[in-house]
This record gives sequence, C-alpha cells and structure tokens, in this order.
Amino acid sequence: MQVVRALFDGHDIKPIEPIKTKKRTEVLVIFPNKSEEIGPEEARKLLRGSGKGERLTERLLKYRADDIEKDGGR
Repeated sequence: MQVVRALFDGHDIKPIEPIKTKKRTEVLVIFPNKSEEIGPEEARKLLRGSGKGERLTERLLKYRADDIEKDGGR
C-alpha cells in the first residue's frame, strides 16, 4: 500500500507528493476528521507543563550519560 498526500478542492483530488505508479489503479480516499486534528501549536500548548516536578531534563541527562558509559565513551 502507498500513501500519498493530496488536496481536494471540492471537485478534484490533486496529489501534492509524487505517485510511484503510472498504471491505472484503484485508490482509497480518506478525509481526516477535522474535529480530531490538532496542529503543532495546539499540541505544544497541551504538553506545556505536563512534566512539571518530574525533573525530566536531569533524568534525560543521567540516562544519556549511562548510555555513553555502556557504549565505551563513543
């Protein structure tokens, strides 16, 4: 199965990515549910502050140091 992004203008579907086949083929068109779509800005707002009090940066640095030690300092 191949997935290709496209735009629908109300009448025609126009691919915005290359299609890797030239032969005539059946396709399945799926329209995303706009009520479930979240843009990057909204996603950042939803995540902001979600890790407060968990010292995530310190934990990440510790895990990274452990990984470097296991890999022999590479």
